[in-house]
Amino acid sequence: MEWTAIAYNNSQRVKPVWNNRGFNFTPSKSQMAVPDTKEPTLFLDMGGIIRNRPDPLPIPLDLENAYVDFGLIWGEDIIDLLMFDRGKVVVPLRKLEGFSELDDALSYAEDVTIGIDWSQNIEAKHTDFSIDIVQLLQKLHQRNQTDILVYSLQGDYPYIPAGIAVNSDIKLAYLSVSGPLPQWAKGVFFFE
Repeated sequence: MEWTAIAYNNSQRVKPVWNNRGFNFTPSKSQMAVPDTKEPTLFLDMGGIIRNRPDPLPIPLDLENAYVDFGLIWGEDIIDLLMFDRGKVVVPLRKLEGFSELDDALSYAEDVTIGIDWSQNIEAKHTDFSIDIVQLLQKLHQRNQTDILVYSLQGDYPYIPAGIAVNSDIKLAYLSVSGPLPQWAKGVFFFE
């Protein structure tokens, strides 16, 4: 299944970009129109990800299947993100301070999606998350976290064995040119 992903900054649609220093974006000529669909839509708040300044206003309140990555940095800040009530919150591992920070976030919310940045290996600030993807998925499963979103930062994706994938709901989001779709992906988000 192919779904829409939208990145935005200051209520303007942008194109997310990844380089060795992290996330950035380039302007887009597309308007910040939200597609009228019942299919899942992923929103990437670039202001939240880059500057820790989440902006929920461009996202409508009544979306049924929205996933939103506001760029969570501190586990306790998930309360604010949940209060925005803009969809399912993605808890990205990219800047969290290890499993203790993740556990803080999970103590406030159960129904979240875990975001994993991938570029030939896991891209994360803390060494707790910079481990083999299978080990990380096992540790997340021990925390009852089976809803996973893997961000393909450069067009590649990890090998995830069928035995691990069958116990999880893993989705993929391509930031750049996509390759063949992996068998483990329950759906794939493409940025417009």
